[in-house]
Amino acid sequence: MLRQLICLGILLAILVVFGQSECNVCSMESKAACVSNNQYQNCTADNIPSGPIYTCPNNTNCTGSTGGCTSNPALVSCNDCNKCDGTNVYVCTGPSTYGLCDGFNIVANIVYPCLTGEVCVADFGSRCAPSFNGTGATCSYYNATNVIGDLCTLKATTGRYPHPNDSSCLRYIYCFRKNSTWTGNTWPCPSSKPYFSEISFTCVKTKPSTCA
Repeated sequence: MLRQLICLGILLAILVVFGQSECNVCSMESKAACVSNNQYQNCTADNIPSGPIYTCPNNTNCTGSTGGCTSNPALVSCNDCNKCDGTNVYVCTGPSTYGLCDGFNIVANIVYPCLTGEVCVADFGSRCAPSFNGTGATCSYYNATNVIGDLCTLKATTGRYPHPNDSSCLRYIYCFRKNSTWTGNTWPCPSSKPYFSEISFTCVKTKPSTCA
């Protein structure tokens, strides 16, 4: 009986690891990539998240398991951002920023930027790594509320602007005024015009020279 319980525990642990899935990485099971706790994008044949952003229904969350969405909190993806677990030296604080860990806390809440074209990847030895078409970042581009709020407050004008944490130019921020506060949302460019131009402030077919 004890042996059966141990085997069951190991199996459940394996399912949790595979089900949780990394952020912005295509899952072999769901054929999609979780881009936030409750949002996902379908993946191309080349395993690149592309196209519209979908929201999981009925207050469920995104997972790498078959079906794509779950009500099981143990399987929710995009949960490794801003988390010092007591063993890691570095922690991703945004798609392209990181901080230092002191036990379970981020040291002095100071963050450091990755190099242009790189994203922060949890458990990666050098903290940052080159991004493949905007994928691989441990932190969600769509949960970056502070980045969005700061940018839109600075612009103070309704419109589309380059996402400061996405050097691949596959996403942009749309700013608008809500009541007395400037806020915004992150949107992906469509597959027909995949790149956002900081010159025309629209999505374009040809990759701008300033994009990674």
